[in-house]
Amino acid sequence: MKRLAKYDRSYSMQDSNGPNSLARRGTQRGCSRSKSTRRGNLGTIASLTFSQKQALTISWRLLKPQASACFRKIFLELEIASPKVKQIFYKAALVDAFNKDEDNSATMEVHIKLTTKFFDELLATLDDETEFVNKIRGIGSAHAILAKGSNFSSDIWERLGEIAMERVCSHEVVTKTREASRAWRTLIAILIDELRGGFEGELRQHRKSSSTDQIEMGKVEDEEELHAKLQQLRMDYNQTLPYT
Repeated sequence: MKRLAKYDRSYSMQDSNGPNSLARRGTQRGCSRSKSTRRGNLGTIASLTFSQKQALTISWRLLKPQASACFRKIFLELEIASPKVKQIFYKAALVDAFNKDEDNSATMEVHIKLTTKFFDELLATLDDETEFVNKIRGIGSAHAILAKGSNFSSDIWERLGEIAMERVCSHEVVTKTREASRAWRTLIAILIDELRGGFEGELRQHRKSSSTDQIEMGKVEDEEELHAKLQQLRMDYNQTLPYT
């Protein structure tokens, strides 16, 4: 796999000829990026024009029959870019050999199917930004559990965005129209940003909850220790009393 530039959650939906042009280096078909754009300039689904939303819907309908192959390439490249992901998929495959409950499976094949379904549902919420964002953040937060046992980290979302931008935006279905290309750049940029936001938000809650539990446990241990010391003091005191 050729070396990919660092993904920084700063892709824009602006025209490649405009002042905020983010033309991707080394290719005329690739996706745009910026090194300095922050969250506020990222754009939102509400900022997409009617024609861009329409372009997303139409291009997805054409892309969907090839979606499995496209997403498989994305996940395979992600495994190469991040050995942690490869290890997670490997463990999931081992568990899946004994567990046929697909709802609780995390193999690559299941991820491919779920990603296709996810885009179906996501593109159906383009006119409801609250539902759109909540749906994405829910996926991100669900992955927070992998942070402890599998060392899943925020940079994996960045790698995913980098690879997805490369693969999807260079697909012939997307490159046919300028509107589709702009719209997919915006969609993927926001998607990765919200996935990471949901993931990091859930991690903060876990850490906060863990810290609170440790404090409460410490209080209990302190109380037990104090009680034990008081008992010992009473025993020592009783032993020093003169017999009558």
